[in-house]
Amino acid sequence: MADRGPALGILELSLIARGVVVADAMMKRAEVELVASRPVSGGKHLVLIAGQVDVVGEAMDAGRAAATGAAVDDLFIPLLFEPLWQLLAEPVHPAAWTGGPVGAVAIVETQTVCAAVAAADAAGKAALVALRDMRLATGISGKAFFTMTGDLPDIEAAAAAARDAASSRLLLLEVIARPAPELVGRLVFG
Repeated sequence: MADRGPALGILELSLIARGVVVADAMMKRAEVELVASRPVSGGKHLVLIAGQVDVVGEAMDAGRAAATGAAVDDLFIPLLFEPLWQLLAEPVHPAAWTGGPVGAVAIVETQTVCAAVAAADAAGKAALVALRDMRLATGISGKAFFTMTGDLPDIEAAAAAARDAASSRLLLLEVIARPAPELVGRLVFG
């Protein structure tokens, strides 16, 4: 997945059929990679694209125009925090964690997928943390969340950046200073 990007675009729609129309409009407008176009919980549809900054921006413009009144949220990140690419395709099972500090944990829960991805991007760029897993709307009523681990000062800095990025779309951000050993590698089950 290192070939993706550097830019990411996400459109989150309230209607599944409109989501397919939006994905079509985006693909026809610019030569971008369709990372995902899928229905998710809450009756929403999610479209994720990747590519060069200018073409992703152009495709996002086309998608926003095609979305009309069905847009829930949208996100354009010109230079996505590289480790996020692997978390966007499919859920990462916590048992797949490798390396990285685990002195503290943060769990960031948001109203929208776009808010979670923006928060994770900001957190990863703000401090030395390991992004551990991310769930994007499926099976959780259309909400999204991600977890991260690191040394407590880094987690606190990353959490502040995530809070700012998610803004009013943040539902809850929890920090655990020293997680129980049984939780390490298993913050979220399922």
